[in-house]
Amino acid sequence: MSSSLSRCFYQLDNRVKNYTWGSCTALNQLFNIPNPDGQPQAELWMGVHPAGVSTINEQGQIKTLSDVIAEDKCRILGASTADRFGDLPFLLKILSAESALSIQVHPQKTQAETGFWQQQRQPHRAASPDYNDANHKPELVYAITPFQAMSGFREVDQIIAHFKTLDIPAIAAALDTLITQPNTDGLKVFFVTLMQLTPGLCQQAVRQLVSQAPACFSQELATLIHNLNQSYPDDIGVFAPLLLNCITLAPGEAMFLQPGTLHAYVKGTAIEVMASSDNVLRAGLTSKKINLSELVLCTTFTSIKPHDLLLRPSQTQEYFNYSVPVDDFRFCIFSNVESRAITANSAEIILVISGVATLHHASGETLILNAGQSAFIPAFVGQFALTCSGKVCRVYC
Repeated sequence: MSSSLSRCFYQLDNRVKNYTWGSCTALNQLFNIPNPDGQPQAELWMGVHPAGVSTINEQGQIKTLSDVIAEDKCRILGASTADRFGDLPFLLKILSAESALSIQVHPQKTQAETGFWQQQRQPHRAASPDYNDANHKPELVYAITPFQAMSGFREVDQIIAHFKTLDIPAIAAALDTLITQPNTDGLKVFFVTLMQLTPGLCQQAVRQLVSQAPACFSQELATLIHNLNQSYPDDIGVFAPLLLNCITLAPGEAMFLQPGTLHAYVKGTAIEVMASSDNVLRAGLTSKKINLSELVLCTTFTSIKPHDLLLRPSQTQEYFNYSVPVDDFRFCIFSNVESRAITANSAEIILVISGVATLHHASGETLILNAGQSAFIPAFVGQFALTCSGKVCRVYC
């Protein structure tokens, strides 16, 4: 079937996710996303994932991006992308958190494939499946505003030091085990023991943590613990800041999370780019389903230093390239570009972060985009020119 696409540039109509942790104001104020009902607006999705597929207007007809791509994958995605992935391999989001997201992990590819297909063979599908697709979910996070997150396990000796300052009888035996086994196996046992506290002991331990934190920890750490407990009272996830690295990305900073990295985003607005997946396994700070055994299976119990999570872009005056160790996507930022020629070897999405951007093709076609607007560019376009007065992100593969 030949492609029906008649243009080079297609402005996307994207889905907003109204999760309770989202900000009621940020997407509207930063990107002019309408919010007439004042609801929490947590994420804006750009891509082909069935949980939030984008649409385009092609000669007066509204079509999903996935349907358009299916008409001629090789021409629209590019031969290499079509052959390797079979569809647009990445999902681009704007994320805006007013309160913390769940403590979560994303599976590796083989884990997702195994888990998803095991689910598919079940005679009755679960209302809240562990796996929504068969894909992994490595992800890049690029801060728009100061962006607070917890990501990756702290050094074990740091975890021990934090817990030793507390007087919480319910976890004393587990802590003694970690002290005698200060390695990945010991960390795994300690984490599981903590997560499996009975409801009564969990409530008691969390309340002891919250009351003791101001005297035991820095003001910043104690405040984070307090705020998590305000949002998720008596949730075992309130202990997460003692286990995970607490990071605040400044605007323009980015980090990369491999599948298996336990994390929780806390507050702020950022761009997220990931493999096209919606697989999330949760451990706490949530009212949603928790499958601890599956989460443990997918979690890497290895300490990581905060600076090893950060991405250091190669840059010129107007271009910042953030290299990632996966093939599902590439990510770069353009800033105040007078005119730059770009060669599209794959399908790509352009998102305007600030200011105004103009896309121009040698055929004479032009598309002007404002902050918060995005465009899909098929691979067959080849070369086009970009001009922008602010910041633009480009995602391709």
